[in-house]
Amino acid sequence: MSVKIADSIADNFAGPSTLDELRDELALLTSYSTDTVYRLRYDTMEYDYISPSVERLLGFTQAEIKKMNIRSLILETRIVSNALKPVESFDELEETRKQGSVNKWQADYLMSTKDGRKIWVSDISYPWFDESDGAIIGSIGSLRDITDRVEAEAEAKEEIARMANSDLLTGLSSRHYFFARLDSELKRIKRTREDLSVLLIDMDYFKNINNNYGQNVGDRVLQSVARIIASCLRETDTGARSGGGEFGVILPETPASGAYWVAERIRSSVAKETFALGDENHLFGCTVSIGIASAHFDMNIDANALYKIADQRLYIAKNTGRNQVSMDELVEMH
Repeated sequence: MSVKIADSIADNFAGPSTLDELRDELALLTSYSTDTVYRLRYDTMEYDYISPSVERLLGFTQAEIKKMNIRSLILETRIVSNALKPVESFDELEETRKQGSVNKWQADYLMSTKDGRKIWVSDISYPWFDESDGAIIGSIGSLRDITDRVEAEAEAKEEIARMANSDLLTGLSSRHYFFARLDSELKRIKRTREDLSVLLIDMDYFKNINNNYGQNVGDRVLQSVARIIASCLRETDTGARSGGGEFGVILPETPASGAYWVAERIRSSVAKETFALGDENHLFGCTVSIGIASAHFDMNIDANALYKIADQRLYIAKNTGRNQVSMDELVEMH
């Protein structure tokens, strides 16, 4: 810091009146600041000055960090002006910065600390010019630990994605996610040479439940049926609500025969369930009809076509008595 700049700053302080006192005052302030203030030289990529709080931030002392190239600690860089997308090559950006073309540098770094932890650090800096010839020397800025913020933002994004992929009433997957997953699984079985089955489940006379008992009761019945469906599935299976009283299930690595027994378990479990109608203690039940479609790895079929086949079989189940499972393949009964 030049005497001219120090004198200017000193005029704004009521306490210290000498350069040494000002330096002591600044050292005191920066040591208690949550931000780490620095002055970085571009010729060596080493710190000309860095405040004592760097030890709380990265674990390195001022003396240690001054001897290091800061880029050796940076694991990932995200430029704020580039929508925080990870930077593939830092060199070109750094050259632009060294030329003084960047008036304000703002980036987030994933950095490694002295004890091996990984933290996110926000860096905001401005060009540092030589007072004599105006040439750029480096940058002056501050570093701040933003790990908690980054983690909170990541959790929020995950929650938004989960909500977008989930049916809010039942907690099962959404119709959109069901078709995306089905498309993905159909591509996968071509590589793994496996089978895949789909169930379409529709609650029988669900409209009557809403009309006779009200939507609140209908919602509770939907939630109960969704829980029964989920309880019959493996972790690798996908259960979804496709709308109204209709549900879909994706069964990876499952031929038609295996899908039948899953469908029958769901059907019988729902049929055994009873529901109470509030204070009247009126008990009633419901049933479901299920259509099954299966795909072999050597079939050329897409998600919409497979869904349509399952829907046709569901139509057969509902129009030939309901409360039953419909499929083309014969399943041996034991």
